[in-house]
Amino acid sequence: MKTLLTIRENSYAWVTSTLQWRKPLLLPICNKPFVEFLIDFAVLAGSRDIRLLSDGSLQEVEQYCENGSRWGVQMSYAHIKESDDLQTIFEKNRRFCNDSRIMVIDGFVFIGYDKKNDYSALFNAMPDGTVVSCAAGSMRLITVSESNTANNDEAPVSLNPIDSVESYYDLSMHILRHESSHYVLPGYGSETDSYIGRNVTISKSAEIIKPVSIGNNVQILAGSVIGPGTVIGSNVIIDRKSRATESIVLDNTYIGEELDVEHKIAIRNTLISPPGAVSIAMEDPHLLTGIKDTARGIGNFFRTIVHDLTAIVLILLLFVPFILITPILAIQGKWRSSRKTCYDHTCKATVSLPNVSIERSGPLSALAFALSLDRFSTLFRVISGRLSLIGNAPMAVEEKNSSGSSGPAVTPGYRPAVFSYAEAENWPISGNDAAIVERFYAIHSNPLQDIGLTMKSLINRFHDNTTA
Repeated sequence: MKTLLTIRENSYAWVTSTLQWRKPLLLPICNKPFVEFLIDFAVLAGSRDIRLLSDGSLQEVEQYCENGSRWGVQMSYAHIKESDDLQTIFEKNRRFCNDSRIMVIDGFVFIGYDKKNDYSALFNAMPDGTVVSCAAGSMRLITVSESNTANNDEAPVSLNPIDSVESYYDLSMHILRHESSHYVLPGYGSETDSYIGRNVTISKSAEIIKPVSIGNNVQILAGSVIGPGTVIGSNVIIDRKSRATESIVLDNTYIGEELDVEHKIAIRNTLISPPGAVSIAMEDPHLLTGIKDTARGIGNFFRTIVHDLTAIVLILLLFVPFILITPILAIQGKWRSSRKTCYDHTCKATVSLPNVSIERSGPLSALAFALSLDRFSTLFRVISGRLSLIGNAPMAVEEKNSSGSSGPAVTPGYRPAVFSYAEAENWPISGNDAAIVERFYAIHSNPLQDIGLTMKSLINRFHDNTTA
């Protein structure tokens, strides 16, 4: 059997407009992308060939699923028109459909199934026709060469529309509370009702109340309470004494200190109430106040001294390797240097910085990258006061102009530096992902902690080099 997944853009347009989620077919349900549930079910039903059809963009889902090899299936993709009916779709995909029975899943719908069931044998015994349907879509079994069909009285699965923020929220909460064992949900650990991803840091005084689903690269700080019935996405920070209950915190979100999120969906700086999709854009006063306080006074003076002294130590340690290795790499064409203009900490003046790239082929260039020799010349900017030792990745002028007001350079607490806090925590080091962790450390880091984080950046770059 083969599977056709047909999903029309107008059925998921609300995901982009209301949730601000730019990849609707990868919308996470309990931290598992929507399309993966469809693929898992198709595999359980006995399909080894799956074709995804849509009148919208398939670029993101094709990049994510690729050829389907990770599920042991062959994935393919095709476009349809909004007006195409089922017969037209079969005509356009005749070669795919002619030599096999077809399971057609139509609509932006969630299939309620149980991974322990053998749907392959069950579906093989069922006649052609509609297996199950709802207002938003249907599932059918069709043999293209035959015309006799019948509706099946007892559906072995359920079909739930995902047509609003409320239905998305209710579905996520229902799966997490009642049916998590029915699906393959991402996470590690042996505890039931607790799905926790990679690189998750939970403070000893934080409380996790099951059931919960927590993604990758998450920090949950002291005094926080997560759960019950809470989904935390990836690249998320839950600050001190905050609470998230019966809620969904989507990727790339920072929850400030002492903030209660209950029966809500949080995404970046917006809280959404599922009934009616009422949204509130929030400015966390703890975040803004904390950043303002760190930029002034004796603490900032002490930070400058610590950064300067640490930069001098690094210059002394790296000077000999720099003058011995870089000329050889330059002759070999593996050391490429240019300059870029970036904003300084005021976001009004600019600073010209060297922009070095090392071609990481061969032991010498690998050593140069591991020692961070590409950052050596920028260490002198720390002593001159133009850069911090660790802080934000410097924002290029053209990068800010192209990204509008969302980049790190235009957010409070921006402090351009040789190394970034995102590198230290081994988070993604670009875009909103980096901004979250860098905003957090702009509030909470202290000068002595900066030394340790600088060392972590150096170690992470060495590790990246050995695993590249």
